[in-house]
Amino acid sequence: MKRLNIVGFIKKYRIEVLLAISITIFIVVFSYLSHKRYNTLHSYYYDLGIMNQVVDNTSRGRFLEMTNQQLGENVNRLAIHFDPILAAFAPFYLLWRDPTILLIGQAVVLGLGALAVYLLSIKILKKKSISLLMAVLYLLYFQVQRAVLFDFHAVVLSTTFLLFAFYFMESKKKLPYFLFLLLALLTKEHVGMVVMMLGIYLVFVKKEIKMGLMTAALGLMFFVATVYVTIPYFRQQDHFALRYFEEFGDSPSKIFVNILTHPLVTLRKVFSTDAIDYFMRLVNPLFFALFSPLTFMISLPEWAINILSINANMRGYYFHYSSLIVPTLFYGLILGYRNFEKLVKNNTVKTAVFVVFIIANVVSFYRYNPVPAALVKNPVGYKEIDPIKKNTLRILREKLKDEDIRLSTTPRLAPFFTNRKYYHNFLFDSAYSQMGQTEEDVMKSKLGSYQGYDYVIIDRGEIRDLASGDLTVKFYVNLRENKDYFQVATDDHDIEVYTKEANRKSSKVNDTDF
Repeated sequence: MKRLNIVGFIKKYRIEVLLAISITIFIVVFSYLSHKRYNTLHSYYYDLGIMNQVVDNTSRGRFLEMTNQQLGENVNRLAIHFDPILAAFAPFYLLWRDPTILLIGQAVVLGLGALAVYLLSIKILKKKSISLLMAVLYLLYFQVQRAVLFDFHAVVLSTTFLLFAFYFMESKKKLPYFLFLLLALLTKEHVGMVVMMLGIYLVFVKKEIKMGLMTAALGLMFFVATVYVTIPYFRQQDHFALRYFEEFGDSPSKIFVNILTHPLVTLRKVFSTDAIDYFMRLVNPLFFALFSPLTFMISLPEWAINILSINANMRGYYFHYSSLIVPTLFYGLILGYRNFEKLVKNNTVKTAVFVVFIIANVVSFYRYNPVPAALVKNPVGYKEIDPIKKNTLRILREKLKDEDIRLSTTPRLAPFFTNRKYYHNFLFDSAYSQMGQTEEDVMKSKLGSYQGYDYVIIDRGEIRDLASGDLTVKFYVNLRENKDYFQVATDDHDIEVYTKEANRKSSKVNDTDF
C-alpha cells in the first residue's frame, strides 16, 4: 500500500520530483567540487581566505573583523564591501571552523535559485514542463556554475534572493518580496542600484506606482547609505574599487556625471570588442530574453559597472561579477519566451527557434561550463596534492591553531590558515595590473610587509623560477635575506616555515614535525 502511495505521489508530482532531484544533484556536485578546489590548493586569499577570516572572527565575537592587506591593519569588513550577511554563517563555525561551511552554504543557496526560476516560470507561463526546463537551464548556465566554483562571495547569494523577489513581485506578495530584497541588499553595496532600477521598472513598465516608488526609494537610500556613509566611515577613505573607474573620476558622483557628460568615451567602452563579447556570451544561450528588452534595465547598473571597469576580470566568465545580472536574465528569459509565443503564430517557426535555443545552450555549455567531463571544452580537474604536502598542512594547522599567532602565508595556503585574528597575505593581489598598479607600486607597498608576523609559511609552488627575477621571486628573496627571520622547517616538498630569529628556540614548528 505504501509503495503504491509513493508511486502515485511520484506520478502526480513527477515534475516537482525531477526539479528536486536536479537541485539536489547540483548542490551535491558543486559542494564537492568547490570543496575539492579548496582542498587541493586551487583557492586563494582573494577571496576564500578573506571570507574565512571574516566569518571566523565573527564567530569569536569580533564582528566582521579582518586584516586588510592594503591598510595593513585589522578593520571591519564593511570598510571593504557591505556584505554583513556573512555573519549568518558564523554560528555554523562554532560546529566546524572551516571554509567548507561557506562553500556548501553557497552551493545550497544558489541551487535553490532553480526553485525560484521554476515558481516564477509557473506564475508567468502556466506550464510545468517548460518551467522545469527553465529551472534546469538555470542549473546548467555557465555563469551560475562558474560563480559557485570561484571560491565564496556573498553577492553570489543575491542571485537566488533576487529571483525569489521577482517571484513574489509577480505574486503580489509584498512582505516576502521586500524580505528577499533586504537579503539581497545585505550581500553587497551596489545591489542598491539594481533594486532602485527594479523600482523604476515597476513604475514605468508594470505601472505599479506605489510598490515601485517604495522599491526605488529603498534601493537608492541603501546605495547612498552604504557607499557614501558606511564604507567611508569604516575605511576612513573612499571605496577602494573607485580606482576601477579612474577614467571617469575619483568619486561615485564624479564617475556618474562623467559617464553621462562624456558620451563618446562611454560609447567606446560599451561598443568595444571586449564588451560586446561579454554581452553576447551571457545572452546567447538565453536569447529569448531579447523579446523582453525592458527587463535589461533592472540590471543596467551592473552591466555598466562591469563594462566600464578597467578590471577585465569583471567581464570574464571565471568569476562572480555577473551574479546580479543572472537573475534579471532569467526573469527576462521567461517573460521573453511568453512574448515570443504570443508574437509568433506559426508553429513551425516556433519549433525551429526553440531548437536553435536548445542548440545555443548546448554550445554555451560546451564552451564555458566547468564540469569535470569530456562534454566540455575546458573541464575542471583538481588533482590531489602530494600526500607529504597534505600531511604537512595538517600538522601546521594543528601546531599553529592558536588564533592569536600572527601568521603570514602565500595566497594558496590562506584558506587553511585564516582562522585567526591577524593574518598577512605574503605575496600580492595577482590582479594588481588590472587596478592600474605597476610592479614598483606593489613592491613599495607590500615588500617586507610581513615584518611583525610570528610565522611565515611559503608554498614554493607559488614562487617562480629563481632565475626569472619574477615579482614573486623578489618577495621570496627578501624573506630569505631578512636576518630577522630564520627557516625553522621544511618538508622537502615545497613547504617552508620561517619564524622570527628571536623566537627560534621556542618555535612551535621544527623539522622533526614532518
